[in-house]
Amino acid sequence: MWLIGSRIFVGLCDLLLAATMYTLFLLLQGRSPAHHLWWTPRSTLEAALTTAALVILRSLLEIASIRSVAEYVQGLYTGMVLRLMRGYTEMRWGQFVECNRSDLLNTTVNTAREASFFYHLCIELTASVVVVVAMTCALIYQSPVGACCLVGTAVVFYGLHRVFIREKLREAGTQKERSLRKLQRTLVDLFSSGKEIRTYSNQNFFYQRVQEQTRSVASETLRLMLLPQIARTLSDQGVVLVFLFAVVAVELRNGDVHQLLSVLVYYFVLSRRLLPLISQISYMASQMEGSFESVQIVNKELFECSSHHTPISPVELPRAGFVLELEGVSFAFDTRVAVLQNVHLCQRIGEVFVILGSSGSGKSSLLNLIAGVSQPVSGTVRVDHDNIAYVPQEIVLLDDSIRNNLLFGESDKSDADLMNALAAAMLDDFVAAQPVGLETRVGDNGILFSGGQRQRLGLARAILRGVTLLLLDEATSSLDEKTETQVLENLRGCGVSVVLVTHSVHARRIADRELRLVDGQLIEDSRPPLDGSNGRFIVAVSNL
Repeated sequence: MWLIGSRIFVGLCDLLLAATMYTLFLLLQGRSPAHHLWWTPRSTLEAALTTAALVILRSLLEIASIRSVAEYVQGLYTGMVLRLMRGYTEMRWGQFVECNRSDLLNTTVNTAREASFFYHLCIELTASVVVVVAMTCALIYQSPVGACCLVGTAVVFYGLHRVFIREKLREAGTQKERSLRKLQRTLVDLFSSGKEIRTYSNQNFFYQRVQEQTRSVASETLRLMLLPQIARTLSDQGVVLVFLFAVVAVELRNGDVHQLLSVLVYYFVLSRRLLPLISQISYMASQMEGSFESVQIVNKELFECSSHHTPISPVELPRAGFVLELEGVSFAFDTRVAVLQNVHLCQRIGEVFVILGSSGSGKSSLLNLIAGVSQPVSGTVRVDHDNIAYVPQEIVLLDDSIRNNLLFGESDKSDADLMNALAAAMLDDFVAAQPVGLETRVGDNGILFSGGQRQRLGLARAILRGVTLLLLDEATSSLDEKTETQVLENLRGCGVSVVLVTHSVHARRIADRELRLVDGQLIEDSRPPLDGSNGRFIVAVSNL
């Protein structure tokens, strides 16, 4: 409301400026205003100085109000982006994985910007309507016939806009949003599948899809740009013609040639602001129709995020000497068949567990529960979430330096800490051999590194955090046998507890316990240890 008020005040300054200009030209002709008030200029010099002061004041006020509105709108955009980001990152994992990442990106970056622009239009439109009403009242005071013609013309053009343009703009806004989503999905797929596309030489397939979708976006964008401009042009020219006709007709009828110059100056100053405002109102109303779709989308997304928000579970720490305790844990995606059923597990400090199971048996779901990514349907997970690191098979890397990929939000780690973590992951020699060392760029999602180097960088990132429990989901699958064995031995030497999901035979040699997921239940593998020793199995699974 304060911003609307500031924009209205700028418009009223134009009304005051028109009045002072009218007075100035009356004084220049040796005439005086019909009404003498205490603030009315009484000399030509006084009127000129008052006019100049109003021009300067209006300019300063307009610059300040434009800046304030721009800052407010940018603040709205920032707030929407942060709310959407927080909503998506705190959404239930089962709901989040069903979302298209490209759509989430488009909504957060582009749709939020369009929605914030809608509120900018609201501020300007409301202020413009008030200013037009005030100026129309001033015109009625000076010339009722001219003002009535002006108002009638504005009403006619607004009616034409409502009937012929409004629905077309809404439809164009909806279609543009859909086309943009499809285009962004295709582009993300294209850039993510670069290696396969080059191998199969099927670039034309994606080129054709992008071409069709780009044409669709261009077509709807053209409609959104053209329709408001048509309405604006018609209102501009129509109002100007009616305005000129009214001024000439009224003033010639009165026959006061001496006052005609002052009246024309008065009308000129008002029309310089009034006519653009009337056309802007039509244009902004058209733009709002197209932008309102974005507001609805952002509102819907925020509601979805709130509806599927991850519940805050009470923190329960394991008993002394343990890093992990699962008690009667079951898990399912929504109301579907249970993935895990009545799982019990205890892990002591420093123990290394290997989880086996066929594809789709729930290994990754079990790690998600331990990491706090997902929440159990029933049962209790006791673990210190502040001391967990999770390394998936597909490491996600920032398009940044090795240093920033290792820190990943940490700020109090020295270069020695970084190199120690890299040494534990068997990557220190590689980094030291690079011309810029830790400042070496890894590329988009680590594309400049091999699969094994990416996995070892992910492991080093987890080790750097100094956690007590490390979850590895096929995190060493791209390493050769020698490197994998050495890395796992280094982890054992660090004293960290490890839960390792793997299909690697040699990686299972260092395990204290080997567990298997069968039909959603966790059982201890009955096979003897691979190294021929007696092993160190401790039965802690209640559903054996």
